[in-house]
Amino acid sequence: MESSDGQNAESADSKENLQSISQERQAAIKEKLDKWCADLGYKDTSVNMFTLSRSLNISKNELSRYFTSCLNSTFRIWLAEVRFEAAKKMMLDYPDYNNDIISAECGFSSRSYLYRIFKEKEGCSPTVWRAKIQ
Repeated sequence: MESSDGQNAESADSKENLQSISQERQAAIKEKLDKWCADLGYKDTSVNMFTLSRSLNISKNELSRYFTSCLNSTFRIWLAEVRFEAAKKMMLDYPDYNNDIISAECGFSSRSYLYRIFKEKEGCSPTVWRAKIQ
């Protein structure tokens, strides 16, 4: 029974931690993330939660809580979405760029990852998506 009580206490602590980011702090973190995106930080293929938290001067735990409680997401899912949106914008802005250039410029580790994301989100390849929007 003690372990059950301990687990319940841990669960309560976790829920409290998820809700413990104040509105002001949420706005500050969002502003930092928006600036990081505007500065094209997502282009770095080696970025991870630790390097991002360090560059934003936010603890890894707080950043993780922000993604979970405020964005209902994870770092990896959020980053993939940022890169996906950047790729779509780049395809619109630079229709002559091929998918290899787009994937490299948007931080995808490979062209196949770009294709996989497009299949998942748009139901088609980047090439088919481009043809649809023209």
